[in-house]
Amino acid sequence: MDASISPDVQILIIDEQSLAQSYLKFALEKLGYQQIDMADRAQDAIQLCKTRQYDLIICAHNLQKGKDGFQLYEELKARGLQKLSTGFIFISADTDPSLVYSVIELQPDEFLAKPFVMGDLEVRIERVLKRKQRLKPIYQLLDHGQPERALELVNTELAKSSSTAFYPLLLKLKGDLLLQLQQYNEAEQFFNSMLDLQPFPWARIGLARTLLWLQKEDQALAMLQQLTRRPETRLEALDCMAELDFRQQQYDEAQQHLQQAAALAPRNLLRQQKLLQLCRINHDYETQYQAAKSMVKFSRHSMHEQPDLYLNMARAGIDFALTLEQDDEQSLRLSRQINQCLSSIRQQFNENRKEFQQEVIQARLLYLKDNKDKAQQLLKDLQEKVPDNDSIEDALDRAKALHEVGLSDAANKLFRQISQRCQREGSDPVFSAYLKQEQQERASMPYGARELNNNAVHLYQHGNWQEAFKAFELALRVMPKSAAIALNLLQTILSAPRRTAINESQQETLILRCLDIIERGKLNPDQVKRYQKLKEKHPERFGDPSVISH
Repeated sequence: MDASISPDVQILIIDEQSLAQSYLKFALEKLGYQQIDMADRAQDAIQLCKTRQYDLIICAHNLQKGKDGFQLYEELKARGLQKLSTGFIFISADTDPSLVYSVIELQPDEFLAKPFVMGDLEVRIERVLKRKQRLKPIYQLLDHGQPERALELVNTELAKSSSTAFYPLLLKLKGDLLLQLQQYNEAEQFFNSMLDLQPFPWARIGLARTLLWLQKEDQALAMLQQLTRRPETRLEALDCMAELDFRQQQYDEAQQHLQQAAALAPRNLLRQQKLLQLCRINHDYETQYQAAKSMVKFSRHSMHEQPDLYLNMARAGIDFALTLEQDDEQSLRLSRQINQCLSSIRQQFNENRKEFQQEVIQARLLYLKDNKDKAQQLLKDLQEKVPDNDSIEDALDRAKALHEVGLSDAANKLFRQISQRCQREGSDPVFSAYLKQEQQERASMPYGARELNNNAVHLYQHGNWQEAFKAFELALRVMPKSAAIALNLLQTILSAPRRTAINESQQETLILRCLDIIERGKLNPDQVKRYQKLKEKHPERFGDPSVISH
């Protein structure tokens, strides 16, 4: 053990394997460390951290009894049970990139892959403890919420020749603090000066974030496009790109960038939530459902697990199922998963206060199964039982349910109330954009998208070409990835005896869009036959008359 490190250092080892615990303790004692506690469960570790402030925590990822190592580390940080002056070394035999990226986002002091040699662990421990000991006054100021004083102390340390060994860390701390304190002009100068010295990855990302705050979007975009190609900066750069895309109302591009980021580090629930919101704006119901499902999966046993996540997964499942054929196998599977979500709420949480929200979901399930009258009656009965403390998401789901069953006046009134509430309370910009869009679209539709499509089919079959065209076009607007609706609209355009209510150029654009959606989507066997007949009848519209397999 390095002579500058006190033998009284308090160390906590968290590992469920007794052999690993014994090995680590034996090795640490040989290195001269004497104060060592051990825990094999996350809950035990949390209790120990409540009673003692450790200098170093060595935590294994593969904890099976409740929270895993990632969830434990996240909770210790969130609850302030691990101070910034406490070193944290994360150990894992699992080196899957998605876990590594997720862990690195939480910024442990070291990440060590199993198996490792004790000499490597010794080097890591000494490096962490020296750093924490030397910079402890700065970390203590940050722990006590005093970033201004911490920045002053960082500048003082940078002026000392004795701080040379810690210069890179001190410089990064300074950049982080300038951003935290919103000193963006100073931050821009600082990051540029750092990059003149050396292309530090943290300085590149810091400058890109600063440029975004300063509304220098073209410069930020140029930097971010480069940073997304670098493994060490890709994750943060993708997040920044999504933020920039959203500002510019490029919602599809924002979703693509967030999907890439979520694939790299799927355990970041805030990112998954943002992805879910963007998917709703883009009417990408399948990806919305997958994001909601991921949030439930990665929240299990963590401090984030709550009934609202299961409710939102059920709601996203219904939104997705409504875009599918009623008897489609995937739709039936979604119905089972939705019911499993509701069952999980009852079994895991026993939350009576969520019974009303579950009843609303049951009404939407009835509508999904074509029991519109029963769904409508259930929602009418629930109107007298609306809880005072329902969330905005609860109210939004009820508004959607009311609209779907044909209670349009009640739905529109509730949408207005939700909008006013968001204005009073202040809401996430992505959610606000989605709410505005949802309100406008629902107001223009007499009923849900599935019924709109079915009604359009009826109009088409009875020769009401113009009305059928308008209904299919509106249905495609709210379900822009539906190959089935795109096929219906395409057939209406090509088969109508009279020109539709748009000019030739707009019609050509719409045909190309329908073809693109069909090519990217899935058709059932009957729809494939219809598509083939259209190709044979109108070869000039398709170019290649060969049959497309789906």
